[in-house]
Amino acid sequence: MKNRLSSMKNLLWAAGILLSLVALLVGLVFAMSQKNTAERPDGTLVLGQIERTRAADDAGVIGMENAAGPVLFTLPESSKGNLESVFGMTFLCDKTVLGLRTYASHYGDGITAQIWSDDGSGLSAKNAADTSIVFYDGSLITAANAAMVTRPKTMVLYLGGDGLAETSEQEFIDGYTGLIDSIRSASPATQIIVCSIGSVSSNYQGGDGLNPQLISRANAWIRQVCVNTGVYYADLAAFLNDDYGFLSDAFLMPDGRSIAAAGIALIVDYFRFHYV
Repeated sequence: MKNRLSSMKNLLWAAGILLSLVALLVGLVFAMSQKNTAERPDGTLVLGQIERTRAADDAGVIGMENAAGPVLFTLPESSKGNLESVFGMTFLCDKTVLGLRTYASHYGDGITAQIWSDDGSGLSAKNAADTSIVFYDGSLITAANAAMVTRPKTMVLYLGGDGLAETSEQEFIDGYTGLIDSIRSASPATQIIVCSIGSVSSNYQGGDGLNPQLISRANAWIRQVCVNTGVYYADLAAFLNDDYGFLSDAFLMPDGRSIAAAGIALIVDYFRFHYV
C-alpha cells in the first residue's frame, strides 16, 4: 500500500512538471507571434521588432543603443500642423523640387527656410559630398561648408535621380553616406531627414535613362542609407508616385520629371504634420 502511494505521488509530480513545461512552451510561442514589424509611437519603424533607441549626445550627434538589427527611423506624425517648423528647415535638393523656393517666397520675408541646390550641373548621390551648391550669397561651396556656416536645426535631403543610370548601388550608398557624414562633422547638432524621391512621367523623354525601375531601386538604397546612418526617413515617393511607379499626373511639370506646385504643396504639408 505504501509503495502504491509513493508511486502515485511520483506520477503526480511528473504530471505537474510536464504541465508546467507545456505552459512555458505555449507562452514562448505566443510571445514570438507578437514580434511583428511595428512602428513605435515616436515614429521609429522597428524591423522584426528589434528594439533600438535614438539618443543625442551633448554635441547633438545621433546615437544608437541595442544595435542588434536594422531599424528605419521615420518621422512621428502629429495632429497639430506646424508650418513654422517647415519654414525653418534647410533643404538640400536637386532641381526637381526647386519649386520649394517659389512656394516659400509666397509667405513673405519672415521665412527663414533655405533651399540649396547645385549650379545646374546636377547633384548626383555618388558625388554629393563634393558637389558645390549655390549658397544664399551666391558663392559655390559644399553642403558641409554651408552647414558649418549656418548650423541649420533641420536639414532635409532630396536627391538621387541625377546620374542614377550611371551609378552602382555601392557608389550610391557610399556617396550618400559620405554626404551625411560630412554634414554631421560640420554641424553635429543638425537633425538630418532623407527623402525618397519622385519618379518620372509615363512618357518621359529625358536623356538620363531614368525610369520607374531605377527610381524604385534608388529609393531602396536611400532606405538602406537611412538604416546605416540612423537618420530619419521621409517616404515622399509614397504620395508623389502612382500605383505604377510613375510620377503622378497631377504633379507633373512639362519636363516629365520636376514636381509641380501641387506636389510641392503636398511635400510642405507632409513636413507640417511630420516633424521632430
